[in-house]
Amino acid sequence: MKFLLQSSSVVGAGTAVAVAASGGFSPRMYLLVLLFAWLGHLMTHYCNEFFDLDADRANPSPTSWTGGSRVLVDGLLPPRVSLSAAFVLLFCALCTAMALPTAGQRLVAVAVLAVSWFYTAPPVRLNYRALGEVACATVLYALVPLLAFLAQSTPVTPELFAYLGVVFALQLLRCLIMNLPDIPGDQRVGKTTLAGVLGPSNVTRAYAGGNALVYAAVAVVTVTGTLPPVTGGALLATLPIPVWVASRLRTGVLGDQRGAELVTFWSSMLLPATSCAVIVGMTVTAFLGRGAPGPWLVVATATIALFGAWLARTVPATVGRSRRATRRDRRSATGVGAT
Repeated sequence: MKFLLQSSSVVGAGTAVAVAASGGFSPRMYLLVLLFAWLGHLMTHYCNEFFDLDADRANPSPTSWTGGSRVLVDGLLPPRVSLSAAFVLLFCALCTAMALPTAGQRLVAVAVLAVSWFYTAPPVRLNYRALGEVACATVLYALVPLLAFLAQSTPVTPELFAYLGVVFALQLLRCLIMNLPDIPGDQRVGKTTLAGVLGPSNVTRAYAGGNALVYAAVAVVTVTGTLPPVTGGALLATLPIPVWVASRLRTGVLGDQRGAELVTFWSSMLLPATSCAVIVGMTVTAFLGRGAPGPWLVVATATIALFGAWLARTVPATVGRSRRATRRDRRSATGVGAT
């Protein structure tokens, strides 16, 4: 569920940019792209569970957002179930892609599936060759929102490129953080991620400096009129999240389970938060300009409300897990409960 919310938000954001540009909205094409995004996202996770199994087994400190789901690691299902599910979802996603009306849309969709499959699958294994972070950012926060935009039959606009550039960069930085806790396990199985190549200190600097540049760029494209003021302002309102994450990274917080849980959670939340900011900003811009279609207002409201409701439920649960991890670490350090 938590990962499919990201698919929903990026499809919504790409659609919102198209609605603001054209004033039109096709519910059928929105639902088709959303279905494709969900199928592709699920396919990727089942595929990764199978081909990343050795790395997940070697990971000594997984979090709720890193190290796999632990379903295969804990033996709850045989690995072949995950691979079989991935192939079924790949077939369904390809059928959905072929239902897209134009060759350009189908080409983007096939590129999404190819990069997603070979993220961990042989022989390419992008996330084993320090290319996984770039691949993930390219698929989820560039190609998928681009497909959502194109599906609304709208010519590309400067606003689209500004949005794609911002979220691509933010997702690349987020992927570096997500791979940091996995480095010890990855090294044991010969998995080379960009985070592993750079190392924790360089990733920390890259995250802080990269986010500073991204948000400075948001301010520039807003002042120059490339992004509407409401959209630029909404994006800038998410700045406290990476500021907090960067401040925690500088303390070496990923060295303990509690810190890793919170940092990976909030670095992940930045991306759907920015997508929701774009949905709000572009929808308001459309409403004040040509007018926003009623069906789109319903979709936009539902997307943001769903993410907000999930976030309100998940934040307390995440804080609770981090506190339990802290208590376990303290007991381990003091020997309390040892046998």
